[in-house]
This record gives sequence, structure tokens and C-alpha cells, in this order.
Amino acid sequence: MKILFITSRLPWPLDKGDRLRAYHQMRMLSLEHEVFLFSLTETDPSNEAIQALGKVTTGFQWHKMNGLKRWLRLSLAAFSSRPFQTHWFYQRKADQHLHNWMNSLEPEVIHCQLLRMAEYVRNDHQIPRVIDYMDALSAGMKRRANLRPFWSKWLFLWEAERLARYESIIFDYFDGQTIISAADRKLISHPARKSIAVVPNGVDAEYFKAKRSPSNEITSLAQESPGDFVLLFTGNMSYAPNVDAAKRLVQAVLPKVTTPGVRVLIAGTKPTAEVLKLAGENVEVTGWVPDLRTAYDEADIFVAPLRIGTGQQNKILEAMSMGLPCITTT
Repeated sequence: MKILFITSRLPWPLDKGDRLRAYHQMRMLSLEHEVFLFSLTETDPSNEAIQALGKVTTGFQWHKMNGLKRWLRLSLAAFSSRPFQTHWFYQRKADQHLHNWMNSLEPEVIHCQLLRMAEYVRNDHQIPRVIDYMDALSAGMKRRANLRPFWSKWLFLWEAERLARYESIIFDYFDGQTIISAADRKLISHPARKSIAVVPNGVDAEYFKAKRSPSNEITSLAQESPGDFVLLFTGNMSYAPNVDAAKRLVQAVLPKVTTPGVRVLIAGTKPTAEVLKLAGENVEVTGWVPDLRTAYDEADIFVAPLRIGTGQQNKILEAMSMGLPCITTT
């Protein structure tokens, strides 16, 4: 069977939840099917990305988005009822590129990852289509709004309302729907939400295996004293729920720890200025780590004090697979 995945960014490197999910779904499906990929990008993919994705797809194409047009569409989004993010990720040239390829490819199934990509294929009724909600994005946006200052809270609540409405509307345009957890499914407002298939994330237990020999990739921890006790938090450190969790760990949790020698390691791509400022005597912020197993190997406990966001946390699955005890919010 020819399966076409469409994603809002190339699923490589595997540094974000949507990338991990798409990549491993394609990897497993490619064992028995022909998998094709169409992704939006801001830059041309690296040779590493091309090689990695070439191993799990029969073919893939990408479309570089026009930055100026993105901002123009976003500025006009206030006059639309659709979520702001659907405007950010939609451009006519990308639509033409995708459909020109689809006409020659003739896929038998289209797998659309995330609501933001639904506008590209919502009306392609001649082809069976599956929408992967992943998370209940409207609920996540509403939770983020509750932590925003008053002057920006209204904007997040507005987007949450748009997302909730769109989550329900787009349901009927697709032949199948998937989501990451039963808890997220309950947050979709469509009356037939129980028919949404729950497809949880998995973890590569052979790759994330306890316990590897220490590495020098995290240099300061390689020189740690024998008495150090390392609390680890990982993830995309430009993602608001992770930024909030990192700040909470360092500013609210760590000061209450009285045991000497306890240190916090925050490892993950693209740390914001807020996260970088957390670095100190007992806190290390590494930024991008090529192999996150080195961070898991150095840790004693994995801590994830997340209070906003939705879905299933890959970081927790990875930590458990590495044999780390995990402490997290419910």
C-alpha cells in the first residue's frame, strides 16, 4: 500500500515529539508498505536528514515556506475562524506542490499529522485520509493561557477556542482519526470522539537501554564528584510546557531539597533565554545533546514537573526504558 505522510516539519532530527512520532510510525509502516513523506520546512534539509529519512521512506519531498507570506497570512488570521496555526502553516504554493506530487504518486492512504496540516487535504475525498490529532491541542493552549500574563492571556484563550472548534469540525472531513491517549480523546468536543483510535507513543527499548558506559559528551558531569546526585529533565527547551517545567524544577523544587550534593541537569535542544538563566552552581543547562542516552546515563532520577501541555511525554518513556526512576506530575 502507498501511504503518504504529510507533516508540518521534517521528522528529523528526533528532538521533538511530533518528529519522533512521525519518524517511528513511518519506520514501522515501511516494513510492509511504501511510505512517502511531504514536509514543510524553513530551510533545505541536511544531508544527515536526507539519509535518515531515505531509510524509512520510498520517497519524500519538502517545501520551503516563504517567511514573509507566513507573517502576512498570520496578520489576516484575525478575520478568520480557523486557528492561527493553520494560517501559519498554509501557503498556496505548498498546496500546489503537494497536489502535483499526489497526482503522480497516487497514494492509497494519506496520513495527516496535526490539525495545522488538515487544510491541505481536507477536501481530497477521493483518497482515504487519517488525521492524527496527537494531543488535544485546545486543552493544552488553554492551560498555557492560565500561566500567561494578563496582557497576552486573552490571545491564548482565543486560540484555544478556535482550536476546540476546529478539532470538532475537521473530524468529519477525515475517514479516520487517531490520538495519543484516552485522556486526550475525552477533551475533543466532537460527539463521536469515542471512535478516535488511541495510538500511544512507543519507545525503542533496544536503543534506550540501561546502562551505558559514561560519555564525555556532557563534560562537566564526567568530572562530577562521587557524592553528586543528579536530577535530570530533558526535552525541547523552546517548548513552553518544558520551559515552565524547567523553571519550576529549579526555582520551586530544588530550593526545598536539603540533601547535600544534589544537582540538576537540564538537557535539550534550543534552550530559551529563560532556561539558560537557570544555570548555576548546582544547575547545568547543556543545550543540544547529540545522544540523549548520555544524559540519562549520568542521572539518578528523572524529574518532569510538567503542569501544562497534553499528550504523552516521550521523555518519560525514554527515561523508564533507561532504567531511571521517574517523578512527574499527574
